[in-house]
Amino acid sequence: MKTALGIDIGGTATKLAVLQPDGTIIQRDKIPTEARGIDPAPFFTRLFAAADGLVEPYRESLVGIGISAHGEVDRERRRPIIAGNTPALRNVDVRGALEARYGLPVVMNNDLTAHALGEYYFGCGNGIERFMCLAMGTGLGAALIVEGKPLIIDGGNSGNTGLIILDPAAPRDSNGIRGSAEGLIGVPGIERLAQERYGHPVPAHEVIAAAREQRDSTAVAIMTQVGTWTGQTLASLSVIFYPHRIALTGGTASAGAVLLDACRAEFDRLVGDFFRDLAANTGGNFRDVEIVLGEGGADTGALGAAVELFQQFGLLT
Repeated sequence: MKTALGIDIGGTATKLAVLQPDGTIIQRDKIPTEARGIDPAPFFTRLFAAADGLVEPYRESLVGIGISAHGEVDRERRRPIIAGNTPALRNVDVRGALEARYGLPVVMNNDLTAHALGEYYFGCGNGIERFMCLAMGTGLGAALIVEGKPLIIDGGNSGNTGLIILDPAAPRDSNGIRGSAEGLIGVPGIERLAQERYGHPVPAHEVIAAAREQRDSTAVAIMTQVGTWTGQTLASLSVIFYPHRIALTGGTASAGAVLLDACRAEFDRLVGDFFRDLAANTGGNFRDVEIVLGEGGADTGALGAAVELFQQFGLLT
């Protein structure tokens, strides 16, 4: 069975997985990204140490390496050119570094596109004509898959969708934009809400877990607010992209029903009647919008990073 190495470079963690064309994960690893400075060398030292251990046992079956890169990528898809949470990798030829070390074909996609491809082919999107994936983690953004192919505007993605403005009075995000969806819904936004409501710092992953398990009313309130902002974000994006199904993915989406219910309620309040009217009166040209939790889990980005490789070798259609 042929395999590929998928590498998902996130703002906080980088996940690696050896996987098969059917989405089966054979082996995985995870390292801290820690690329907020100016020197990329420490990141590559950690990345190569982890990748070496995964590549060597599968040399004979590996068709290549797929990269899900945090931030927008250049048109040659070799380097991140906008990387707010990983500035040490900005304008660094990440693809070239892996090609040189392993002598294998390497493809790179923006992380939003990779997450969407992973969820489309290995999660809840396959067969959906217009599928949107909202990746929720350190940052935030959405990508659209239309009839199995990603919609690319520039930067390797469907536009910098996480930077739409939700609240002009809110603080600036890491990009210097005031009140963006990313600034409010991403990890820094969750932790800012936690600081305000608990009166002391609480990591976002703890808030998310407490809300999912319904064991802390403050955490539930925080993630309900985040879900409401998510619904507002999707309402704004949906009247542009007209998706048929939207999947919420990433670490923040693991909050589960608390997040999803608030998101659906706000989406319905803002644009629900609009989409229901379109679905009922356009002879099938438009559909109502379904919002679900993704099924790809924490490995969605790594899975999606390998999709193009498997397609190139005729292993995935």
